[in-house]
Parts: sequence; structure tokens; C-alpha cells
Amino acid sequence: MLYYPQLSTGVVSQFPISRQTTMRTISNNLPSGDVIRMSDPGSAAIAWQLQYSDLTDSEWTSLEQLFEGTEGKLTTFTFLDPMDNLLMWSEDWTNAVWTADPLLQVSTGIADPLGGNGAVQLTNTAQTTQRIVQSISGPSWFQYCCSIYLRAATPSTVQILFSATGQESLTQISVTSSWTRAIKADSLSLQEDGISFGLQLPAGVSIVAFGVQAEPQPAAGYYKKTTNLAGVYPNTRFDIDALTQTTDAPNQNSCSVSLVSNLAGG
Repeated sequence: MLYYPQLSTGVVSQFPISRQTTMRTISNNLPSGDVIRMSDPGSAAIAWQLQYSDLTDSEWTSLEQLFEGTEGKLTTFTFLDPMDNLLMWSEDWTNAVWTADPLLQVSTGIADPLGGNGAVQLTNTAQTTQRIVQSISGPSWFQYCCSIYLRAATPSTVQILFSATGQESLTQISVTSSWTRAIKADSLSLQEDGISFGLQLPAGVSIVAFGVQAEPQPAAGYYKKTTNLAGVYPNTRFDIDALTQTTDAPNQNSCSVSLVSNLAGG
């Protein structure tokens, strides 16, 4: 599977970066003079404009190789949006995109740190650890940052989980009675198509969680709520006819990249 590359710093893009969402509405003008308007979800698309400077020769080569591998605009690749949350349904962990162990109880509609009711109560009723995870179609070896707000009625410990087939990384987090944003940045050495993020709770532990987020970078950005759309775009294409490089100095290159993704796929 082809992926838009990360830079050596663990980020996908540099500033400035722009993103534009395009939607279309179809209008039907009736003989009576009435107008019927309906959205056309099949035409929805997102476009990104990425600007790069001070790229190493190796970083430039990775972009060039992807452009050549997709034959320019012809074929698609997966792009992880650096401006978005990679996880869907960030405040509804009962949705099917989340996989919970059988004895982990998940309750929604709990008061959250932003004054709403988007938090979830997680209670491990088992005699052993239980976990809840979400998988995305991103490369397991990328640098990621996972963040989540946590609190508990009594002091507890949980683990933030990164996992792929054959490898996982667990980081212990202390949870107190006050809301705290736990942050974990890591990368797996295993090269697999797909990676999962989640929480693991020891036996008997009950916590409240809110605002889970995964990002393709080594630090956490501000929280972005998601529902059925997140920042993983597997139908992305280059939207330029040529990838042009400017060499500013030895091992320092600059370029501009335009990408587009059809939200309906294809």
C-alpha cells in the first residue's frame, strides 16, 4: 500500500498548509417555479496545499518516489491529514469502529471537561486486563501522537496502547480525580498496513475518558471532535502535473504539493 510520507522530523507537512472542502448542491427547477435542492455526496472532495522548505535530499526523494509510483495523478495513495483527528467517533465509544473486550463496560453521555456530555465511562468488570481500541488504515511505522482526557473517582492507572500485528507499545498513565490530558508519542518498528490506538484497564478499574485523538506527528494538537469522518484519506491523488523541486542549498530543497481526495472513494 502506498502512503504519503512523513518527514524525518515525524511530521507530514510544514506551515503554511491549507485545506479546502468542496461540496455540490443539485437544483431542480420545476415548471411550477418551485426549486428542489439536494446535496450530492458523491462529488464531495477535500484539497490540500502543502508548502515545504529545507527538505533534505532524502525527504525530497521520498516525495518524488511516491509521485513516480502513482504516475502523477493516475493512482491513489493514503494521506494522513495533519490538521485532523485520525480516529472516528471520538466521543462515542459504543460505535462499531471501536472494539472493546467483552467485560469492559462502556457508557456514554458523561460530563466532559468542556462543559458538555461527550465523555465515556469505562469500567473493567473482569479479573484481568480489558482494552478498547480503534484501528486505522495507516502505516504502523509512522510517528504518531495519541492524546486523551482522563479522570477517575479514585486514583488509578491505565495504559495507552499502540498496536499492530505482532507488536504493541503500552505506556502507563496515572489518573486522578481532576481532568488531565494524557499524551503518548511513539512509533512501532514493525512495518504493517494498519495500526490501532486505545486504552487498557487493569481489573476492577473504572475511569472517565474524553476527547481521544491520534495524529501523524510527535506532539498533540488541539482536540478535534469526529463522527463518521476522520483524517485518514485512502483515495488521495496528486493534483499537479509535475512535482517541481528547487534546490536552495546543499541538502536543502523546497517544493509545493497539491493533493485532492474524493470523499466518496475512487
